[in-house]
Amino acid sequence: MPVRFTVRRSGFFDSVALMRVAEEARRLTGVTEVAAVMGTPANRAMLAEAGMLPGDAPATDPADLLVVVDASTEDAASAALARVTELLSARREAGPERDDVRPRTLASAARHSGARVAVIAVPGPHAALEAHQALSAGLHVFLFSDGVPLDDEIALKRRAAALGLFVMGPECGTAIVGGVGFGFANRVRRGPIGVVGASGTGIQEVTTLIHRLGGGVSHAIGTGGRDLQAAVGGLTTRQALERLGAHAGTGVIVIVSKPSSAGIAEGVLAAAAATAKPVVACLLGYDGVVPGGVRAAATLEEAARDAVALAGGGQAPALHGTETIVERGSRGAIRGLYTGGTLCEEAQRLCGGAPHRFVDFGDEAYTRGRPHPIIDPSRRHAAILEAAGEPEVGVLLLDVILGDCAHPDPAGALDPVLAQACERARREGRELSVVAHVVGTDGDVQDLARQEATLRKRGAIVCASNRLAALTALAGSRDGA
Repeated sequence: MPVRFTVRRSGFFDSVALMRVAEEARRLTGVTEVAAVMGTPANRAMLAEAGMLPGDAPATDPADLLVVVDASTEDAASAALARVTELLSARREAGPERDDVRPRTLASAARHSGARVAVIAVPGPHAALEAHQALSAGLHVFLFSDGVPLDDEIALKRRAAALGLFVMGPECGTAIVGGVGFGFANRVRRGPIGVVGASGTGIQEVTTLIHRLGGGVSHAIGTGGRDLQAAVGGLTTRQALERLGAHAGTGVIVIVSKPSSAGIAEGVLAAAAATAKPVVACLLGYDGVVPGGVRAAATLEEAARDAVALAGGGQAPALHGTETIVERGSRGAIRGLYTGGTLCEEAQRLCGGAPHRFVDFGDEAYTRGRPHPIIDPSRRHAAILEAAGEPEVGVLLLDVILGDCAHPDPAGALDPVLAQACERARREGRELSVVAHVVGTDGDVQDLARQEATLRKRGAIVCASNRLAALTALAGSRDGA
């Protein structure tokens, strides 16, 4: 199959725009894959690894746009390249006219806008410098970037603490501050529950379940996935607990984390207990001592339910569907293909090891040089089709994550992929079951009900929480009995 490319010199576009243009061109007949990326060494290495960097591709600078198309025919490849050019030109021509001068530095932006938080989403090697400039301008930092060296993270967080500021991140996917969402945050109602999370999708799961259970969120402060590691010492988590402990509008605190250092987790739980507010802690993998005043939750769903119950002084209502886990007989092994790391970790713990396998496509190994899979799900789509061809796989277990910066229609993009996957399994004499959980609310722009309906129409079992999805997949697997 021909692989064609084009280079646009000094043609910078943000990664979200490029993802959407590539996805549109990928829909053309005869087109197998389209990549539209900036010409950085990391992006070129990613293309080379995927077999999509032709030997005659010219050298590129980081400000150059590199478009590569893999298609069945020369005509299809040419059509895809033309479509990418057309869409990118349309985006530029449709840009809003502005009479004001855009600030060229974070400091000037802070002076002219009155902003209090800087959102930084640049390549990891450059992120620390930008974050330090934001701190110098008196701004809190929401650091979305991954690939930031650990020493830089520690230095940033120590400096921020000394200045009375927050560094949320790096690799911070979600935060909600005073009702304003950052990153992939979902639309949830305001209320008395404060959340601190060393996990972006963990925060999303807990806050959306709180909303769906009738509760509300005061603030949700993301810390970055390494915050509870020994080297970082829980710096941002401790700051957040102190602030939420003093915040009059927060009555209950929830802590969420991927596996952490046992010693740091103990210290963080002690700090949480010292707030003298009810605390629910979901620290996946932690089996140490939990102090008085802190309620341990084994799953993200349990954490949300406990928080709503504590905030309301009663028992949270059951999630719709908690009674519908159905034994489906012998279906083969589970293949869990996730875009959220904490959701993947939780599901793997619930389902166990071999023969089941789980992949977190939000891991840095998969996001280096390309958008997060919550934005661009193409790499997971390819893995779904690959898993459908594995004889031992009987159940696909998936998350679908909504939010302000997420893919505009993730279930819609997933639908034809699932159709191909199930058809491939049928051709090979197998039945492939699909179990999914949609992380979102009725207020999200993607429309939770529409996303769930799309999946159900395709025949997927849609569950109300990640826990329920994992247990449903387990019941339908060969080890589920």
